[in-house]
Amino acid sequence: MKRFFSKEKSRKEEKADFYILYTIVFAAISLFIYSCFCFNGKSLIWSHDGVPQHINALAYYGKYLRNVLQTLVTEHKLSLPMWDMHIGYGSDILTTLHYYVIGDPLTLLSVFVPEKDTEILYELLIFLRIYLAGITFSIYCFYRRNPKQATFLGSLVYIFAGWTIYASMKHPYFSNPMIYLPLVLMGIEKIYKKEKPHLFICATAVAAMSNFYFFYMISIFMVLYAAFRYFGIFRKRSVKDVFQWFLKFAGFYLVALMIAALIFLPVVMTLFGTERFQAQNYVPLLYDRIYYEKYLGCLIGENMIQWGVAGYSAVAMAGVFVIFSRKKKYTGLKLGFVLLNLFLLIPFAGHVLNGFSYVSNRWIWAYGMLIAYILVQAYPELFTLGIREKRRIFVMLLVYCGLALFSESARTERNIMALMMLVLAVFTVVSYGNIFTQGKYLCGMIVAVLVTSILLNVSYQYSYEKNYLPEFEEKNQALEKLQSGPDKAILSMDDSAVTRYDQYKTGSYANTAMYMGTNSTSYYFSVANGNISRFFDEMYLNTPWDYHYSSLDGRSILDRLASVKYFAIKKSGYGFLPYGYDSEAAVTKKYRIYEDEDSLPLGYTYDSWISREKYEKLSVTEKQQALLQGAVLEDSSLPETDLTFDDRKADFTLEAGKGCKIKDGKIIVTKEGATVQIRYQGEPEAEVYLVAKNLDFDAYSPRAAVSDKKWDSMTEYKKNTVRYEDNNWRYWKESKESAVDVSLSSVDKTIRIFTDKYNGYSGRHNFLLNMGYKNYSAGTMTLTFSMPGEYTFDDLYVVCQPMASVEEQTEELGKESLQNIKTETNCIRGNITTTSDKILVFSIPYSAGFTAYVDGEKTELVQANSMYMGLELKKGRHTITLRYCTPYIVPGMILTVIGLILFAGIVISYRHQGKQKERGKQEK
Repeated sequence: MKRFFSKEKSRKEEKADFYILYTIVFAAISLFIYSCFCFNGKSLIWSHDGVPQHINALAYYGKYLRNVLQTLVTEHKLSLPMWDMHIGYGSDILTTLHYYVIGDPLTLLSVFVPEKDTEILYELLIFLRIYLAGITFSIYCFYRRNPKQATFLGSLVYIFAGWTIYASMKHPYFSNPMIYLPLVLMGIEKIYKKEKPHLFICATAVAAMSNFYFFYMISIFMVLYAAFRYFGIFRKRSVKDVFQWFLKFAGFYLVALMIAALIFLPVVMTLFGTERFQAQNYVPLLYDRIYYEKYLGCLIGENMIQWGVAGYSAVAMAGVFVIFSRKKKYTGLKLGFVLLNLFLLIPFAGHVLNGFSYVSNRWIWAYGMLIAYILVQAYPELFTLGIREKRRIFVMLLVYCGLALFSESARTERNIMALMMLVLAVFTVVSYGNIFTQGKYLCGMIVAVLVTSILLNVSYQYSYEKNYLPEFEEKNQALEKLQSGPDKAILSMDDSAVTRYDQYKTGSYANTAMYMGTNSTSYYFSVANGNISRFFDEMYLNTPWDYHYSSLDGRSILDRLASVKYFAIKKSGYGFLPYGYDSEAAVTKKYRIYEDEDSLPLGYTYDSWISREKYEKLSVTEKQQALLQGAVLEDSSLPETDLTFDDRKADFTLEAGKGCKIKDGKIIVTKEGATVQIRYQGEPEAEVYLVAKNLDFDAYSPRAAVSDKKWDSMTEYKKNTVRYEDNNWRYWKESKESAVDVSLSSVDKTIRIFTDKYNGYSGRHNFLLNMGYKNYSAGTMTLTFSMPGEYTFDDLYVVCQPMASVEEQTEELGKESLQNIKTETNCIRGNITTTSDKILVFSIPYSAGFTAYVDGEKTELVQANSMYMGLELKKGRHTITLRYCTPYIVPGMILTVIGLILFAGIVISYRHQGKQKERGKQEK
């Protein structure tokens, strides 16, 4: 420690001492964080996303890389799989997994780690990312000639804030932008100093390849930083000068994007086609009052809503006070601090910085770099503070504490403790010359307060009261959970490679098929094929997400069109077994697997077509029937389909129970758990559907749930209690979601309704619930409402869909189908014989990446049935080949090569300029 504070050392020795101490302290704090999980038997894998997405993707990527290397070594060829049937209904590997692993340089380490040890690598990478973020921050600070003690303090503030303590534990790659941002900003500094732009170009390119989502934020802060630094560095300014600098930065930025285009271009183009990022989310003018009441305390204490996980060490806020106590200095930092706080206070900023999607402050990691650097800049000022500055700091402390604790809702144990640490930190920083007369003792005390503050924040975040740890998977259980679904039983089937399975309420995780190598109807990744989402919209499929779906709701028509042959249920879940799955194919300890012997293969044929215009005019139940009779296309040379329908709307009555009433086309629920009964009279031997069109929900707050008459009779204490509950309700729950449980006999299902305030909102309000195949014609459905409020709908009705016609039409589609199907790397092969001109439809999601060959000749592949792919065939025997290449990857590759050539030219140019300058100096 003495050597660290000593000034009698070379610059290299100072750096070495810094990184040794940094590593030791980092390891100690990280060990403390890890112990919070380990001693509770928890892994660092979040149960919700961590198992089906994060560790699943990492294990998959490691296997993928090893297979590529093995093929390269054994067969001497580079084979890169681009499409995988095991991901959802079949997905592009790059665009699906980029957000999680592909493009992140650190995940390349998975190639060296056996699959069984993926959890160890996963946890190590969490801390490695955080460690590297501190390293790049220190490099930035040293480049700007900040002292090592100040840099040490700032590094700890930067890497051990609420973002890493909370968010990076859930989503490990959320630490990646913290690594790249300091390097990008350092690159901007170098360009302004007319040094080499290599760092800026390389850091920008890696950031673009690593994660499109955070790169978008980095780009915004890059522009803001360049603008602030321009006015901070240059005294002589002009419009011409600004334009010239803009062109220079834009040129280097474009070169970086070109270098990254191999990954970046396909991902971004796919992103524009997804439904999730097109949904119109609610953006309020201001947050609720309680957000502002808790805001100041949450900056150094608790987590705010909308991902405002600040939780910076109290020492950081003391640094802010020091900077603001200095007049006519640090103008750029002060303005930056005010601007970013405005971003946190205005929802629209969270909307813009989240890609114009839902309001979210996931950019707050960048705020962390600012507040950490403020402390770095403030540190040298501690030794020169005068009495006036100390008075100002003391006043700021009083005002901050007073405002932070003014609201009762803000006076939590964690916030109070954070403010106590702030008081201690402030008294420490103003004590130089009185209590501390030597800088090394003052620095040591600040470090002690800083580390204590960090450990307290960690302790509160992982405390039993916070109840955060239960969200994480048990130690060494994540990969087992991915293997514990019905996939093992499905793999035992001879045709599992070319058929799909569906399931309902098996309790297994999403994406297990990707890990196990089966084909399912389950998918849960952030970027989803927009064609699938639009098909789900058309079919009113009972899922409110467009990127997270687990089944086709047991609807026989949809299962058959998707080539679903097997259906999995829990051993006791007979009620969820759909029509047609009559043969028990396998039984395990947890599951029963049933087979539909009339299922369709991956390719089946139609002899007629339906225009999109005609299809759009049909009802939802008519649409699914139409898909069994003709292929929905934009155009075709075949005859149009003569459609027939046999679905029947049932006669029904609605009867409201206690806490519920039906009025003016609304179901008004005043009590949680209120029910409505639907008594219907329909058709026997049919699937029974409950259809809800434009179902929406507006919640009642605790105050709104109390009638005016009852309110007037309440005591003031009870009124204040309700007001308090009302505030908390608005802060956490206001009109974001509700659920309606629907039961009929042994079948119970749930409609989840999201409003535009919900983060995962995709605009879906039409739902069709398959309540199962019934031999009887009459029954009673019970609707149970989870939250008080007004449930509105344009239409609510019951439909019975007879199955006799479904059997006949399925048989017709399967008569002339694709045979001898083989799936290879980026290729599907098969052969077919048709007795007339037909349309071959593949139950594979449509993608521009597929190219079709019929008897070796390239043939147009069209979008069919909204979601799938179609191919017109002439009468006769044909060999069919589908080849896949990630859309835009070829243009991306070309741009990457051009970008690398341009970058090489820039390197040579700057090297030549450097030699010329050196010669000029020698001549002088």
